[in-house]
Amino acid sequence: MSSRFPGRVYPLRGGAPRRVAETQLSLGDAGPESTAMTVSQVIAEINGMLRTGFPNVWVRGEVSGFRGPAASGHCFFSLKDESGSATLRVKVFASDFRRIPFTLEEGLLVLARGTPDIYPERGELSLRIVEIQPSGIGALQLAFEQLKARLAAEGLFDAAKKRPLPLLPRRIGVVTSRHGAALRDILKVLDARFPNAHVTLYPASVQGAAAPGEIVRAVRAFSRVAGSADVVIVARGGGSKEDLAAFNDESVVRAVAASRVPVICAVGHETDVSLAELAADVRAATPSQAAEIVVGPLAQFEERLARGKRDLRISLKGRMERATHRLARLASAPAFAGFPATVSEGRLDSRAASAALFSSFQRIPSSLLSLVSRLEQSVRAWADRAAFPLLLGRVAAERRAAADRMAARVASANESLGVAVAQLEALSPLRVLARGYAIVTKEGEASPVTDAAALTPGNGVRIRLARGRAVARILSTETE
Repeated sequence: MSSRFPGRVYPLRGGAPRRVAETQLSLGDAGPESTAMTVSQVIAEINGMLRTGFPNVWVRGEVSGFRGPAASGHCFFSLKDESGSATLRVKVFASDFRRIPFTLEEGLLVLARGTPDIYPERGELSLRIVEIQPSGIGALQLAFEQLKARLAAEGLFDAAKKRPLPLLPRRIGVVTSRHGAALRDILKVLDARFPNAHVTLYPASVQGAAAPGEIVRAVRAFSRVAGSADVVIVARGGGSKEDLAAFNDESVVRAVAASRVPVICAVGHETDVSLAELAADVRAATPSQAAEIVVGPLAQFEERLARGKRDLRISLKGRMERATHRLARLASAPAFAGFPATVSEGRLDSRAASAALFSSFQRIPSSLLSLVSRLEQSVRAWADRAAFPLLLGRVAAERRAAADRMAARVASANESLGVAVAQLEALSPLRVLARGYAIVTKEGEASPVTDAAALTPGNGVRIRLARGRAVARILSTETE
C-alpha cells in the first residue's frame, strides 16, 4: 500500500486479508490540495487493489448483449444476475475466446473466471474473462447439445432420409482401426454368417486428434468410388465419452450424412449415442451387431428363397386357373359361338403359312447360291485382263474422233448461223429505213399505209424513221 494512504486491514471474501487504503484528514492538515490524487492515480490504485484482491474470481451470471466476436476477435458482453438486479461488463480476448468449446448464446447461464479492472478512459468496471464454462452442465456436453440441435435443424438426422440396406451386399466397406477389436468382431460374424462376403477395410484412427479427418476421408472414399462398397460400417469399440469425441465431430457427422453408400454406425455404446450414429442410415449397438445387420444367417437366406419360390409357384398357379376360368366363360358366351372352330381354322392357316414361310427360307440358300454362281461367271468373263489396255485405247480413240466430229459440226453450224444472220440483217426493215424510207401508220392503227387512197385530209399519221418517230397530219392526198 502506498505510504500516502495509511492502511487498514479489511478481510476479503475468498482470499487473504488485504490492506485497503483509508483517507483520514485532520484539522491540522494543509488541506485536500496537498493530498488530492488524480483520476488516473485513483484508477491505477483501485486496479492494483482489484488485481491483488480478486486475482481469479468466479462469477456466475447470464450472458447479455452477446453479438459474437468483433473484427479483432475480442468479445464484449455483460453478465447479469439471474434476478436482473446487477450487471457486469466483461471482455474476452481473442486467444481466450477461441478456447471456449461451446457457443456463447444470449441468456446462457455461465461461470466465468477472470480479474476485474477499471477501464481508465471511462472509469468503467469490467471483468476480463480467461475461462468460461456453462453453469449446471459441462462445456463438452453443452457443445454436444448445441451441435446436435443445429445439425438436427438442418435435417441431417431426419428419419425420412434413411436409406434401406441391400439385402445381400456384394461388397462391405469397413471404417475402423486396423488393430482394433471392432474389426475382429465384424470379420468373425461375417465369416460365420456368409464366408464369401467381400470386405474392404479402410483403416482409420477412431480416437485422438487425427481421428475425425481419417474417418471423413474413409467414408468419402467409399462414397466417391462407385462399386467399392454396397454398404459401409463405421465402427469403434467401447470407451469413455472423450474417447468417442471423433464421432461427435461435425465433419464426421456431415460425411456420414452425405455418403452415397448406406452407412451403419456402431461405436460400441448403448447408452451414449454419438452424432455420427444419428446421421447414419442404421445405428448398431456394437460392431458385431452391425455385421449381423449387414448379412443375415445363410439359413435365413435359404429359407427366404424357398418361401419366395413357393409363393411364386402359388401365384402362377392361381393366375393360370383364373385365366382358364375366364377363357371358359368367354368360350361359352353367345357372341363367341363358333369361335373355337375359327380358332382351329386359323391355327391350320397359320400352320400352312408357317410351312410356306419355312419353305421360302429353305429356298433362300439356293437363290443365294445361284446369285453367287452368276457372279462367278461374270468374274471369269473378265478374267482376260490383258485385253483391258487395248480396250482402253479404242475407247480413247473413239472419244477423240467423236470430239473432232463434234467440233466440225459446231464450226459448220456457226458458219450457217453467220450466213443466216447476214441474210436477216439484209432483209431487216431497219436497213430499208436507213436508206431514207419511212413507215407510215394511221393513228390508232398498226398496219402501215401503202396507198394514199387510204388517207384523207385531216388524218393523223405516225412516221417511223430509221432513228426516231414523228407525228403528222395529212393536208392532201394524190393517187397514182
